[in-house]
Formats: sequence, C-alpha cells, structure tokens
Amino acid sequence: MKEILFTKDEVDMIITALSCHYGCEEKYAKKIIGKLERAQKTIKVSSRKAKGRNLQYWVCERLAEMYKVPFEQNNPDCEIHSREMGQHGTDIVLRGKVRELFPFSIECKCQENIQLPQWIEQARKNVEKDKSWLLVLKKQNIGSPVVVMDWRDFEKIMLVYN
Repeated sequence: MKEILFTKDEVDMIITALSCHYGCEEKYAKKIIGKLERAQKTIKVSSRKAKGRNLQYWVCERLAEMYKVPFEQNNPDCEIHSREMGQHGTDIVLRGKVRELFPFSIECKCQENIQLPQWIEQARKNVEKDKSWLLVLKKQNIGSPVVVMDWRDFEKIMLVYN
C-alpha cells in the first residue's frame, strides 16, 4: 500500500468527519482518529538530534568492530569519531588506519520521512577527496539501518568477491 501525505488541515477535516459520523463502525473510527492524532504530534528537536546521534554512534561502533579499533567518542585521538550535530561535513570522521582502509564518506539519516534525493545530494556534497559517498539510513518500520550507495561503487565491491 502507498503512503499518503495529508496537510494538517486535511487531517483535522478527516478527524472531524469521523467524529461526526461514527455509525456502526465506531471502534474503527476511534482507531483511525487515534492514529491520525498520534501522527500529528511532532518530535522535539532534542529527541530528533538524539535519534541521529544514536545512529551515528551505532555506525561508529560497527566500524570499530570491523577494523578492530576502539571507539571512544570523548577521546579526540580516536580513529573513529561521530561529528557533533549541526556541523558541516560527513557525519563520521575517520582517522589513521581506518581512514586509509575505509573507502567511503558517511552521511547518516534517522528520520521517518525519507527524502532520498536531498540526502544523496548532501552525501555527494560532503564526500571527501579520494572517497565515495555512502548514506546510512534508519526508519522505524524498516528494521536495521540500510545503506545507499552509487551503483559503480557497488560494482567495485562485487568485483572483489568474484
């Protein structure tokens, strides 16, 4: 099923219409009204930033495991570092051995409204010299984070396995 986007006024109109016309399906109308009201609630800025920061830390931890290096966010000498929210550049800062071995500049997005074209553009804009862009995104109903990358980079990776 496709997702449908409604404006706030449209949602208010649907809630009003359902409230006035329950009929014999009252429990279903209440259920729909509840979903619509929950969907109208917005997440606080601090909570949004925390979600993004948690995804960045998760990526840092996975990279640290892959390359057998420690990840200590508070250590400025750490080879893997999560960039502070709101700063320009890639979301994950790599140094030393990990920077040499890992071929990607990483952009992380943890949002419910997927804006893939804008995110890819941002990842391309922030790509570091001699690296390829990599987008890590997480959405509540898709499970574990997923990766988006340029097809040519995917082909290069696959050639290593063949």
